Amino acid sequence: MNELLTPIRRLTDTLPFLLDPKVGIITGVSEHPLEVDSPRFFRFNGSAANTEAFGEYRNFAIGGGAATTRELALAKTVGECVERYCAAIYDKKQFPLCSYNDAPFTCVHPKKFALYSKEQYNHPEFDFDEFTEDAPVRWIQAVNQATGEHQAVPASMVFVPYFFYENGDETPIVQPISSGLSCHCSFEEAVVGGVCEVIERDNFMITWQAKLSRRKIRKHTLSEKNKDLIQRFEEVGYEIHLMDISNETKITGILAVATGIKTNFVPLVVAASVALSPEEAVRKAMEELAHTERYAYQIKNELPRLESHPEFDNVLGQVHHVNFWVNPAVSKHAEFLYSSDQWMDFNELVDYSQETPLEEMKSLVSTIKKSGYDVLVTDITTADIRSLGMTVIRAIIPGYHPLFMGYHKRPLGSERLWTIPQKLGFEGLVTGKADYPFPHPFP
Repeated sequence: MNELLTPIRRLTDTLPFLLDPKVGIITGVSEHPLEVDSPRFFRFNGSAANTEAFGEYRNFAIGGGAATTRELALAKTVGECVERYCAAIYDKKQFPLCSYNDAPFTCVHPKKFALYSKEQYNHPEFDFDEFTEDAPVRWIQAVNQATGEHQAVPASMVFVPYFFYENGDETPIVQPISSGLSCHCSFEEAVVGGVCEVIERDNFMITWQAKLSRRKIRKHTLSEKNKDLIQRFEEVGYEIHLMDISNETKITGILAVATGIKTNFVPLVVAASVALSPEEAVRKAMEELAHTERYAYQIKNELPRLESHPEFDNVLGQVHHVNFWVNPAVSKHAEFLYSSDQWMDFNELVDYSQETPLEEMKSLVSTIKKSGYDVLVTDITTADIRSLGMTVIRAIIPGYHPLFMGYHKRPLGSERLWTIPQKLGFEGLVTGKADYPFPHPFP
């Protein structure tokens, strides 16, 4: 219980300074009522201040969180609002504009980033251009957490929202997205959170695009606390499936899938989590599942179903991805996620947790470094947030397979998509052939 309350205890002193409906960094927080037959979780939504009032860009203001305690659900919501606030406060003109070849500072090579395929770039309606050595982009410094070296990364991979203007001077290279953003009460904890999210997205997208049926976790081998989280779904008609989607590092990645076998709420909802502690990874995946289940339920009831389209041209953003999968007629196309005949016990997962946040950060960075990848971090904490003792960072692992929204924007230029399944013991995809031909269900 003390572990679960820690985030809110550290947030208590700062919350009065964050929350105000007129001038607050967070302008409002509201608790979702527990609907009849809804899984028994506390859920909050929060809204951050509109950064367009004092900057060039309007932030993605809405954040949310779910947990079995009101305090932890609120802490998650506040953290997400603060992340999105900090990520939108920047001035493009402060970032040098140049190509990799012309940069007078050390940059990460464009080919180290996992983006899109030649076929995607050649499509006349594709939104992005190839990130080449001669492509002018704006850069920002990041720190290699293993070596301490400063290396520049594209600013479009750090800040969100980030806009490429038509006929502008900057090459549109990527869909800006929030993966790797993290807010916490220390730099070390923020780094661990951001890096784990990058790993989580890599795990899920490779699992989905390569159509991998990952090992299922025997629910009876879980702790009593995590069994209780599953029971909260089962008692309202959902069946829960837990899969180990860890990548080659064996840092625990959990995929949680709820299928509506005895409820007409939503037919399918997915969530994932990565954490150094397997116990924490399962708990966070279940909490995310609770948060996403209500989001999917809202979409199902407030929006019409997407029309059938052979090329999924109408799956353009996050809402479309979720809306596609609240249609019971398509649920069968996701069954491979939980249809493996391979099972494992919970205690087979590797526990990387350490005694302190600093030790955890070092262990995480070292494990990724040994697997051949670098952890790069940019601290984007604004002065007002830093004065409250909070830190916001963006973590990037060049080469890791990213999550993008929009079926035609899915990443097909990643080496990992074509090689990691084989390292994990799967047949994998054949280079040059198609990936799984359905939009992903990740929210």
